Amino acid sequence: MNPTIEQQNAIDMALRGQSCKVTAYAGAGKTSTLKLIGNAKTGQAGMYLAFNKAIATEAQAKFNQNVKCRTFHSLAYNSVPRWLTNKLKNRRLMSNQLASRHDLENYQVPVALVKQRGEDDRKRLFNSKHMATAMMNAVGYFCRSNHVEIQLAQVYAALPDWMDDTYRAELANILLPKANDYWNDILNPAGINRLEHDHYLKYWALSNPVINADFILFDEAQDADPIMLNVLSKQRAQVIYVGDRHQQIYAFRGAVNAMQSLEIAETRLSQSFRFGQNIADLANKILFNVLDEEIPLRGFKQIDSHVCEIGNEIADAFIYRTNAAALSNMVELVKIGREPRLEVDTTSLLKNIEDAKKVKSGIKVHDGSVFEGFSNWEEITEYTNEVTGNDLKPLVSLINSVGENALIEALLKSNSSDYDCIVTTAHKSKGLEFNKVKLGDDFFYKESASDGEKVLTDDEARLLYVAATRAKKQLDITALNPLFKIIGGTKIQKLNPELVE
Repeated sequence: MNPTIEQQNAIDMALRGQSCKVTAYAGAGKTSTLKLIGNAKTGQAGMYLAFNKAIATEAQAKFNQNVKCRTFHSLAYNSVPRWLTNKLKNRRLMSNQLASRHDLENYQVPVALVKQRGEDDRKRLFNSKHMATAMMNAVGYFCRSNHVEIQLAQVYAALPDWMDDTYRAELANILLPKANDYWNDILNPAGINRLEHDHYLKYWALSNPVINADFILFDEAQDADPIMLNVLSKQRAQVIYVGDRHQQIYAFRGAVNAMQSLEIAETRLSQSFRFGQNIADLANKILFNVLDEEIPLRGFKQIDSHVCEIGNEIADAFIYRTNAAALSNMVELVKIGREPRLEVDTTSLLKNIEDAKKVKSGIKVHDGSVFEGFSNWEEITEYTNEVTGNDLKPLVSLINSVGENALIEALLKSNSSDYDCIVTTAHKSKGLEFNKVKLGDDFFYKESASDGEKVLTDDEARLLYVAATRAKKQLDITALNPLFKIIGGTKIQKLNPELVE
């Protein structure tokens, strides 16, 4: 294929041999551009790095033999000693076993005033098992960071945010040496704690590894963990970072936006080949009016895209902000004869619904439950009705209207291979595309914002941008009309039935 002007600019920049970044907007031919760069550097040894094995395997079929396609974890696994990776076979210790092994205790912890959910929610039990979970999570944060030692801040972050700040800090100081004991056991050939994949990645990174390549293509760089960026920053090889700063939707996991943070030469792929100009115009309202972008996303002239109303009977995909709203939509679609496949965090939803059953039966839910702190179901319903903008309302409304057993049954049937549409969340939709997309009404925004205040946070704006740019031909934002009127109106078209079909 002949490269576009933008793709040629990316190739030329890569051929200069200096580390650089290619910002590729949604659907802008990122994969084909990477292939063109690899082909142009055919006399050099290249390494394409992806986040998971499936993407790396798929990419290998597209590149010439001079480019090897791997994941960070596979590089690490093949480089660390076998005594370490053999610990992947160790029996997983349960949290109560870890609590006993590391002498963890139970604590009654005051609840932060803003997190209290009733008169009886002044203190909560944070038992030894949850201390063990926090200890493991703290080590996980450390392993994804570029620090050489576990930080107190990482332990603090692993403790729940309902805790009063003072007591949370005290618990972090108690837990820090326990986290160090846990990590030292991982580093000990005779240690019995089970090795996790992030553990050997950290071990490898701490050895200042050298990646054997002349150039490195790092895909989806906006979602990189600090540890990955730190390893790449120390390479003698040229590193070409590729991604979209506006599609970083995993900051809550500790990801660092390399496309924004790295001050190196940059070029852009602003021409989308996924959708036409009407959908690009809508995406630009988010990019320009909320995310402070200055270079527009351009639609593909050969695709006739529309921002229009789409009937529930013919939409290919329904994209929501929350798991609960997606599940609610799936239930309604079944009622009209659709056969939807639900692509959400099913495990989390099932846990929340099971916890609802416990509360209704008078059984106390464990620490970490979304219903923690409530005494009964009536108190939960009252809270969701009275507290505006609370995140429990979609789930509680769904349980009250449909019932726990019916929801559990629907969830267990939701992954059928025989389906006629997809119901998913914005997070799960990343990397996918559909002809006809409907956005849900549960995206988080402020209905009224003061002067100088944004109606959407940057994180929420990026999530909405990802969801909106999954559509190829038709995009229905009717449910979000109030939001788009605030950030910049867009004309909604009503299409003839022949066009919709």
